[in-house]
Amino acid sequence: MARIRRQTYSLDQYLKLMKNETIRSDQECQRLSGAWTPGMISELIITILTDDYMPAIIVGEETMDGLSKMWLIDGLQRSSSLMFFRYGNIRISKNLDDHVIVYQRKTMDENGNPKRDQKNEIIWESVEFDVSNKTYSQLPEELQDRFNEYQIEVAIHQNCDTTEISRYVKKNNNHVPMNSNQKAFTYLDTFAREARQITENRFFLDIYSCTKKGRINGTLERMVCDMVLLCNYPDEYRKTTKQNFKWLNENATIYNFECLNRLLTRLTESLEITAKTKALFDVKHTHIFVAVFESFTELGRNDRDFNDFLNWFVNGGNKTVINGKTWSDLNDTSRSTRDTNVVHGKLDYLKTLIKQYFEEIIKAA
Repeated sequence: MARIRRQTYSLDQYLKLMKNETIRSDQECQRLSGAWTPGMISELIITILTDDYMPAIIVGEETMDGLSKMWLIDGLQRSSSLMFFRYGNIRISKNLDDHVIVYQRKTMDENGNPKRDQKNEIIWESVEFDVSNKTYSQLPEELQDRFNEYQIEVAIHQNCDTTEISRYVKKNNNHVPMNSNQKAFTYLDTFAREARQITENRFFLDIYSCTKKGRINGTLERMVCDMVLLCNYPDEYRKTTKQNFKWLNENATIYNFECLNRLLTRLTESLEITAKTKALFDVKHTHIFVAVFESFTELGRNDRDFNDFLNWFVNGGNKTVINGKTWSDLNDTSRSTRDTNVVHGKLDYLKTLIKQYFEEIIKAA
């Protein structure tokens, strides 16, 4: 077990270590920042300004070839929230109960010099300041100093490798704020970096219909892994995300992820997206349609033909009966959309339909 070293920094020192990437916040299995609401961020800032207790931040120190990197393990949301406030010009919420901060300041004379008593001691006064709707730069100097000088404890797991750090991420986020997708993603430590890189593909901006929340709650990472499975190992697809991540971690190759990234680029470039076709690429069906496109590429046709197929599909082609069922029949809401049989039923339907479209329907037209 790695020995734990405890280090205390001023908050100003700690945030500078994050800003210059001495402490990294992008460990492959770590969930993304931005999961906290404005109210949660503001409550944390009040905790700092009132000098209340904040639990220790946990990092892992990875040593390789004599060089060390520190990765944030637990405390990402707190750290990123404080970074946003210090450097990002965000405001403290208006809707807080404790929004008035009491602090001491020097009393000043008309010339801007500190007043002194008969013993030549500086005269101090107690002042109240309403921090609601204020940015860091709008705080009085005394409260800025209080924020910067806050003492933050950091527990450092020393001499870790990538797998150990991923294990610590999973262990230290075993509570409500890390949802099932985010926790399951920690089982993909071997390919976590590759999966995260794919989520930055233009496909996820131009084609995939995703909310802001979906970009930070692990949905995109799950989607990527579902795509890798359905494109390369369809028989291994399971309803449970954790099972899928674990299987890929032990059996997939980097080549699988590289191929998917190129496939998504090809798909993005081939589509002239409309409201109807964009609606196909939602959280329930995107991985299925990407796998269908992968199958389509084996037909030797121009990629643009896939765009024609989708337009035909959304304008009546989805009513085609295959094995006694239409696309609407397969969208039976009584079963989970992630159910193995449901996913394979839709995938088989579309693969059969696309072959029928090019071999029979176009010629008949």
